[in-house]
Amino acid sequence: MPDLWMPGAARHAVGNTGAMNGGPSRAVWHITSNDSDHTFANELGWFTGGGSGVAPHLLYDPFTGEIAQMFPADSRSLSLQNAGAVKTNRTGAYCIQIEIVFTENETVGGKRYATVADTPCKNLDKIVAWLRSLGIADGWPAGAPTGFHRQDVSVDFWLNHGGHYGHNMIPGNSHVDPGPMPSGMFAKPTPTPTPTTKPKVSLAHVVYAAQHDPQAAQGHTTYRAEVLLVEQALKAEGLLSSQYVDGSFGTLTVTAYKAWQKRLGYSGSDADGIPGQTSLSKLAAKHGFTVTA
Repeated sequence: MPDLWMPGAARHAVGNTGAMNGGPSRAVWHITSNDSDHTFANELGWFTGGGSGVAPHLLYDPFTGEIAQMFPADSRSLSLQNAGAVKTNRTGAYCIQIEIVFTENETVGGKRYATVADTPCKNLDKIVAWLRSLGIADGWPAGAPTGFHRQDVSVDFWLNHGGHYGHNMIPGNSHVDPGPMPSGMFAKPTPTPTPTTKPKVSLAHVVYAAQHDPQAAQGHTTYRAEVLLVEQALKAEGLLSSQYVDGSFGTLTVTAYKAWQKRLGYSGSDADGIPGQTSLSKLAAKHGFTVTA
């Protein structure tokens, strides 16, 4: 069951709910177009007071990200005029009306904004995600709003196509809002990849295996798994034949590790084939495991 009240939106229920008529779900975008007061507080006061008879579901400020909700999603709101006998506010299983607190060419913070597409659109993605959770398909079935002019669709089209519409498209209505909307508003966030946990090799375990293998370390399953990682890395470096990658830090693995130490510039007793913190960490960094004490 989807959330009928948008998570994170301030709830300002105005009552006067009404049932929907069913059919494809849709959302309709409007702008408030108020030349005297562009503030969210002013518009909220209007829609929850004297203007409740034309209230939308959501009121949204693209500059501050504030969102208020006045009707639950499964109720019609009151932002559209009927198209003859067709009650446009009731079309669809959901017909979510969003009023954007915006006026064409308004100035905010000393900067002029010609269209909604020019604004920061803070939290717009959260609204679209909620609409998506209601089953409202991304995209504009009749094309995106291209300007402040009519782009009428037929009553038949309106009744049979879900998705997103501008107020300027709805049959029976004469408004020309919302004007151009952001082209990337339906972009889905890139999932954060789950960090890959690298296997760990204990320096102490590997040193023990190198110094006591094959007899004394035979019973240490964990040690042998860690040695196997080291041997696989030595094989990848071309220092150990695959037939000796067996989890046993025997003579040939010691010889291979000695070659690795020499490759790093060690000599004498520092290249004795027994892993040290620095040499093992450098091998680990190249081959996808980490080293613990």
